[in-house]
Amino acid sequence: MSPGPREDARTAPRRAAALPKTGAGAPDRRAMLGPVETRSVSPVFVGRADELATLREALVSAAEGEPQALLLGGEAGVGKTRLVEEFTAAAREHGAVVALGGCVEIGADGLPFAPFSTALRALRRALPDDLAAAAAGQEEELARLLPELAENPAAAPPGRPDEEGLARLFELTARLLERTAARRPVVLVLEDLHWADASTRHLLAYLLRTLRTGRLVVLATYRSDDLHRRHPLRPLLAELDRLRTVRRIELARFTRDEVGRQIAGILAREPEPSRVDEIFRRSDGNAFFVEELAVAAHEGCAGGLTDTLRDLLLVRVEALPESAQRIARIVAEGGTTVEYRLLAAVARLAEDDLIEALRAAVNANILLPASDGDGYRFRHSLVREAVADDLLPGERSRLNRRYAEALDADPTLVPADERVMRLASYWYRAHDTARALPAVLHAAVEARRRHAYSEQLGLLERAMELWDSAPEEVRAALRPLDCAEFYPAPGTDADGAPATAPLRYLDLLAEAAVAGRLSGERKRALRITRRALDLLEEEPDPLRAAWFWTQRGLLIQAQARGDGRHELTMAQDLVRACRRPRCTPASWPSSRAGPCCTTPAPRPSPPPNGPWSTPAWSAPPTSSWTPGSPSAA
Repeated sequence: MSPGPREDARTAPRRAAALPKTGAGAPDRRAMLGPVETRSVSPVFVGRADELATLREALVSAAEGEPQALLLGGEAGVGKTRLVEEFTAAAREHGAVVALGGCVEIGADGLPFAPFSTALRALRRALPDDLAAAAAGQEEELARLLPELAENPAAAPPGRPDEEGLARLFELTARLLERTAARRPVVLVLEDLHWADASTRHLLAYLLRTLRTGRLVVLATYRSDDLHRRHPLRPLLAELDRLRTVRRIELARFTRDEVGRQIAGILAREPEPSRVDEIFRRSDGNAFFVEELAVAAHEGCAGGLTDTLRDLLLVRVEALPESAQRIARIVAEGGTTVEYRLLAAVARLAEDDLIEALRAAVNANILLPASDGDGYRFRHSLVREAVADDLLPGERSRLNRRYAEALDADPTLVPADERVMRLASYWYRAHDTARALPAVLHAAVEARRRHAYSEQLGLLERAMELWDSAPEEVRAALRPLDCAEFYPAPGTDADGAPATAPLRYLDLLAEAAVAGRLSGERKRALRITRRALDLLEEEPDPLRAAWFWTQRGLLIQAQARGDGRHELTMAQDLVRACRRPRCTPASWPSSRAGPCCTTPAPRPSPPPNGPWSTPAWSAPPTSSWTPGSPSAA
């Protein structure tokens, strides 16, 4: 039982009071709902005494100047969020600043650094002067995580795509947090690591290994039942388990006695023992399932429930008015949180009708206002997943098209640092290859700019997937924008001047090869270079073949699979053959070589300090860019 007293039964149905306006002339969307009754959340915090004591001890140690790191795991619905809420409320009472950030799930995509960006934004609102002083002199670099730090984020230099830039960003982030937490305790909460992108996982690992000073608590949560054998979070957890500075907490399910106390809190009276036995049997002690079953039994619909999880989660959604069910379906497909203005644009309802539908969904405790008051989310991700899974295929693609069209029409509907990635995801899940391919390429450029190379690689692989099915006129409208130092300039004529040739599939492979190397995905990068060399057998080009052989050499060296000498020799032979005054196919060292070219040749071996680079393609200046527009050329 939690240390707080149990509330009177009459207070069990809690009411959220109307909130004041958040800006001049801009009413808070939660306030527009008026008084809203929420049900099925127990006002009594049950159990978890040992876990809560561990978290409080960590806060005490952090307040004394020793940074603390904790991992909180448990299956979906077991009570991780409720425990975090209890702990952060106690932390605030003791003068700590809480900065909460959640990993964002959009389809199968994760937004690069999303939880850190959200948490730093909350920290900036709470401690603006401290954060500004801690970031002084490094605003342009840290703007990759928090664009508001830069005076003009759009004008910030892209930076060299290499390991040094990524390491510098990680180091600056760690020092920023240490300095911000120098004078008062800061609790940094990162929720839902099972949805985290690779860049977020790498940054978290770096922080937990290097934090040495500051009154900082880093608390990360994850859903343990989602961690299948090949889940990317599993290696990180194994690595962190070896660190003596990281504590791991696993939440178990409730016992029968704890389930009884939870039901009593929900119903505001002692339940019948037989009812407790039945709910405990069906829920297996999962706190969220206990809530759903208790409310269903109280409302007299227990007999209509089946033992399947989806039916259990959907039963109260289906009891909503049709307009509220429609809103729930729209929010389920929009992502973890959907901004109010974006929701309004997709729903296409009169504002009064939209507010009434939202009121019904919030009253039923299906949806909750977002913590910043600018949108809505499901109270529990399991309900969102059940609603999303219940969508018909055509319904799903139509909703994603509406999201994409709304965001194309008004890019200000979502935060600037999420816009490009979300637009790419919406168009992809709308199954519109003509719009998805340019949007995905734009998102890949943005991921590279933020040193999120793992996400860049995933987006490039998605672009390759879309390439053949995209209309020819769309591919023809894509133009290479710049040429890196070593990769032969895509789309150049015999004099080396820019030509009108469009972006080629081979150029995507080149960019993906380096993204794979920089992200540590060397096996994937090797497969990509092999595919490129196979293509170059059909369309010979000696300089590009030499470049890909060199990349293979670097990758083989990095994997300790050899010295890469054979690959570098192949690259040298190709370049020498191309430099001959008169070369013919018979003079090329391999069938992978191609027609003679007069473009200046690259160095055949990697530079001693620093990685090789790759080209980039033209990216639309805004999310409303479409193939064929002037910016595409």
